[in-house]
Amino acid sequence: MKKQIWCIIWILSCLTMVGCGAGHGGQPEAEAVPESQIQSEEEEDSERKDSESEMIKNEEPDMVQNETTGENAPAISITPEKKEWRTDDGKTVLLKADADKVEVAGDGFEALNTALTTQWGGLTGDYEELLQIAREHYDSLDEKNYFVNYYDSETVMVSRIDNRVASFCSIYGEYTGGAHDFYAIDGATFDVKTGKKLQLEEILSDADGFYDTAVNYIIKELEENYGDGLFPEYREVVETYTFGETPMCWYLDNTGIVIEYGLYTVAPYVTGMPSVTLPYDVFDQYLKEEFTSPCSSVIARVMENEDVSRLLGEDGKVMVATVSNEEYGETEVTVVSGDSRETVGAFSRFVMGYMIKRADGRSFLVFYCDDASDDFVTYVYEVTDGKVRACDKLDGASFEGGYLGASGKFYLGTDAVGLFMRLSVFGSYAGSMTYQLTEEGKLVQTEDFFAIDTPYELTVAKELPVTLEGVETTIPVGSVLKITGTDNAGTAHFRLDTGETGTISYVRDEEQWQLLVDGVSENEYFERVPYPG
Repeated sequence: MKKQIWCIIWILSCLTMVGCGAGHGGQPEAEAVPESQIQSEEEEDSERKDSESEMIKNEEPDMVQNETTGENAPAISITPEKKEWRTDDGKTVLLKADADKVEVAGDGFEALNTALTTQWGGLTGDYEELLQIAREHYDSLDEKNYFVNYYDSETVMVSRIDNRVASFCSIYGEYTGGAHDFYAIDGATFDVKTGKKLQLEEILSDADGFYDTAVNYIIKELEENYGDGLFPEYREVVETYTFGETPMCWYLDNTGIVIEYGLYTVAPYVTGMPSVTLPYDVFDQYLKEEFTSPCSSVIARVMENEDVSRLLGEDGKVMVATVSNEEYGETEVTVVSGDSRETVGAFSRFVMGYMIKRADGRSFLVFYCDDASDDFVTYVYEVTDGKVRACDKLDGASFEGGYLGASGKFYLGTDAVGLFMRLSVFGSYAGSMTYQLTEEGKLVQTEDFFAIDTPYELTVAKELPVTLEGVETTIPVGSVLKITGTDNAGTAHFRLDTGETGTISYVRDEEQWQLLVDGVSENEYFERVPYPG
């Protein structure tokens, strides 16, 4: 409910910060940034992990064979495509554009894959008109006025994927000058076998009864959660437009049907986009059984204190329960499954996660918390048959790639997940990795290197010893490069602005919080290394 919209606003604020950041170098017509490969960091217990890695290493993310058997949920890959345009001197970004490309990973579900790539095909739009407006705005300013770059962005999030439906929430944001940016939310739900995009009435067994009951429920929830922040005429809007000719945004999650209201529909901009979830257990009499009954295989977003047992088919509640201690500014996190529970620990906040049920009937919660100031930790707990079992823990890992300027391909399946790992390698903040979720619930890297997609360029200030195109050499002063990957253990991959690629060998100096190349600080080799925090 209300917590959902604040989560969305937080994500959009990250988009806004990326949109407002000043870049370096480049040309007025920049090429699309190559997609990242999903990657992240290994956990402790190296002997066990190494043996598991050998079986998995070098396999593609479609390691899960998504054959349409009626039992398996499709695995989903989301790749951000990005482009930026600069002034003629290359110093100022005029416009940034990014859009997610959504695909089915692996074999099977061809009809669904076609529907997803048609709905979200990446950077397919024409930005010339917006670019011209941005350029004219920039040219109209004098040196006393600061120009904030325009941006156009669409981000897609998985809400619920199972062996019947695939439901997504997409967030569109733009800034075209003025006091603030604009954002909107859309939902899309597909039949996984036919690829058909479903209308709301197609999941209902009693549409008239549903609409009447839902309107009353929504009004009550809006009043309880948003109160005085609503427009005086919000009731009329709910009654007339929620399920009208052009209905409000809706999509499915693990607990019900989520209804999102756009900016200025029922509340002012400052209130954001109010959200109400219509729970399955309240509205099941109006819904077709296949959309509310337990699934043989399912993946769905999990928020705190949400009972996710229904789609898992588990008896008793299954949830990540949280209790806040305002005195100490902590949130205690506990995993619950039936009568069993286990306390995870105390954190500054629980962020989010996913529930995963495999076709073999085993169920897992994969979620991450924030220790303090984006110090993320990802956990895996099995919650099958009313029992809680701790499986794995990854320090520094999260599902969200937008923090600290990181981005990369997002992968989500019942046997593998994409995570983002916090890194500190020549100013690169985070890298991405696909992890195999083993039978025992362990997260095992599928590649040797984390992929890094950073906006930062490094300018060489001292001849830099590297391996370039397989040959040991040095890079001269003035060269410009970007870090593209790392094993986080002594090797970093880079790409020069000339297109050549190579590696840098380094040693981490933990006491001085820096990297050393041939015993020399990274701060001497580059004009400026962004502080990773």
